[in-house]
Amino acid sequence: MAKELDPAERNAIDIINRIGWMVMKISPNGGGENPRWFAYTAGLAVTFRWPKLICFGLDLDVAGGLLNNAVRELQNKAVQPSSGLELSEVLDGRIVRLRTFSPGLYREHIGWAIWYADRQGLTPAQFSCLQLLWPDKSGRFPGDPACDPMVSEGQATDPTH
Repeated sequence: MAKELDPAERNAIDIINRIGWMVMKISPNGGGENPRWFAYTAGLAVTFRWPKLICFGLDLDVAGGLLNNAVRELQNKAVQPSSGLELSEVLDGRIVRLRTFSPGLYREHIGWAIWYADRQGLTPAQFSCLQLLWPDKSGRFPGDPACDPMVSEGQATDPTH
């Protein structure tokens, strides 16, 4: 017999069924495995067969807004999200960029998205995740040696940062 869903699980399913995706905002709970703030999408793999999106280094509401803006731009332009893709309607007319998010980091970062995809019959091999990168004030992205170190460090996926 299937386990009964708790209220949070029912809410997540309801939102994804109505909208097509949802944004999960994660705050560090007592330092835990990942003591950083970040947000990610759940439902994109099922609804659109797209990678999940994740964003680090910003206020949770701002990160959630950027992720929602990215999904809307991808929908409006009928573009398949992919690593290296640049979007121009996400952050006040500034370019943001997508890059591959390491599958080795999925378990500790995108648990709800994995739970939802599994519940819908997708295996881990059937989905991926892209990180939404935002630039520093000079338009430089993490990976550029001239990028503001605070911007680069805030978006680093290495758990030691």
